Order: sequence, then C-alpha cells, then structure tokens
Amino acid sequence: MRWSLLLALALIYGALVHALPVKEKKEEHKKEEEEKKEAEEQGEDWELNLEYGRYLKEVVQALESDPSFRKKLETAEVDDIKSGKIARELHFVDHNVRTKLDELKRRELERLRHLAIKEHEKETGVDRNMLKIPVHIDHRNPTRFEVEDLKKLIIKTTADLEKVDQQRREEFKKYEMEKEFERKQELAGMDDEHRKQAEEKHNEEIKKHGEHEKLHHPASKQQLEEVWEEQDHMSKEEFKPEIFFHLHDLDGNGYWDEMEVKALFKKELDKMYDPNAPEDDINERYEEMERMREHVFKESDINRDNLISGARKRVQLGVSSQLLS
Repeated sequence: MRWSLLLALALIYGALVHALPVKEKKEEHKKEEEEKKEAEEQGEDWELNLEYGRYLKEVVQALESDPSFRKKLETAEVDDIKSGKIARELHFVDHNVRTKLDELKRRELERLRHLAIKEHEKETGVDRNMLKIPVHIDHRNPTRFEVEDLKKLIIKTTADLEKVDQQRREEFKKYEMEKEFERKQELAGMDDEHRKQAEEKHNEEIKKHGEHEKLHHPASKQQLEEVWEEQDHMSKEEFKPEIFFHLHDLDGNGYWDEMEVKALFKKELDKMYDPNAPEDDINERYEEMERMREHVFKESDINRDNLISGARKRVQLGVSSQLLS
C-alpha cells in the first residue's frame, strides 16, 4: 500500500481543495502561487505535528519513488509493517533512493544536534547525557540510512499515530462529562418551577435531535448511492462503484485515505446535526464523523495501513471481480 498514507493518518480536520481552471495565460502565475501555498498547507497537515514530521515526510517520499518497494508493501502482513520487519526490504531499494535516504538521515542528525545544543544552552547546568534521545532514528550510524533507521521510523510513527484516536475519545468523554456537570450545576441554582421547565426543555431537545432522516450504514452501497445522487448530482440508475471511487479519490492515487472517507459522511452528518439548531452539538458531530471513519476502516482496511483500495471497496459493493483489473 502507498507508504505515505501508511504512515500519515489523518489528520484530521482539513478541507477539500479544488484547483481553479486556467482561462488565460496571465492567470498562470497566480494559479502557480496558489497551488504552491496549498501544497505547503497540505504538507504541514501531512506531518501530523510530529516532532520528526519533516524527516518522516521526506523519507516516505523517497521510498515512494521506488516502484519495487511500493509493490512489496502491497502484499506485506500487518504485523510485519507495525513491527518494522518490512524494513528489511530496504536492502533491495534502488541505489539512487538509498543515496537520497543517506542524505536525509545526515540532515536529520544535524537538526537533532542543533536542538540538543539549543536545549542544553537553555537549560544551563543540565547534563547533556540526560537529554531525551529521539528514538525515530539510529544514532549509531551517522552516515548511512539502513534497515534499522526505517524500522525505528515505522515503529515510532505507528506508536504515535495509534495514540491519536484514543486521545480523541478520552477528550470527548471529558467534554461530555463537563457539559453534563455544568447543566446540573445550573439546575441546582434554580427554583423548582424553573428547574422543571429547564428539564422539560432539555428532554425536548434530546427528542428533537433524534428526529431525523433514516441513517445508512457508513460507506454502505445505500449511503454511497445517496452521495452519488445528492452531492455528485448524478442519476441513481447510472451509479457505478468504480466511477464513484475514482470520483472521490481526490489525489488520484488509487486509494481512499481518512480525509477522503470522512468527506463521504457529510450528508449523513447533516441529517443528525444542524449547526443552527440549539439541540445539535457541533462537537458531537465531529466525534460522530470520527467514529464513522473508525468503523469504515475497521471493516475495509484489511491490512491496517489506513488506506482503502478501489478493488477492495468495489468487492464490498458487489461488483464483479472482472472489473477489478
């Protein structure tokens, strides 16, 4: 599977970008500047706020340039990827790619050395040996990018990214508890009559929130057909899973990543959450979107690389295997 999306998740919280058409030559320079800015913004999201994000991104881009390495990733076992065992395939990567990786490692070590010096100077009197040593890179070999470097990068990135959803769930649980606590605090300060009115209003809002259109199973054929009709403005009779998949494969890499999948849920979320309705909480809408995303990837992302292939999704939608080539 595509290595960049194996390591990058999501981040989450971006917007879909559509390039403007070029009508005149005088607009080309402006368009190039806009695309450059968009690329920079997307690059920042891609790095996921990891301290070593730029290094991760550049290593991934270098490895992606080797077709053989990418092909081996497609058939790799989940455990081999998460454990870093797949890093052994680095031995067979193209020489030019290896040279590029060597240079990236040297630059990363130089960056880390500068950080260590800066931290040491800031914390006067702190023993240099007590400074935290980054674990995403092999410090023992400062000149070559080897199997151990790739293994360390995979393991560290996997561990960091697995914390994202858990942290999000914990923060949402805390948010819900605080919201309920504040509501009860307000009730406690009311007299009996106003407390009764507030409780009735709260119960009415809960009831109203539950009154919405029928929801479809996330990423089911019914749900995707609804997107096809109402968002893509296509005829229901013309629905074709392979065309739909490519239409929503925004970066054209043959896979749906987390951002592309979450974009499919807008219609479903609109059924449940109205930003102008007092009974609908926008934070709950966001959490519901993430739960849908988790559910879809649990069902469809067989090798747990945070990607859904076009072939896999078309099989789930009941398309003949003859269309999968």
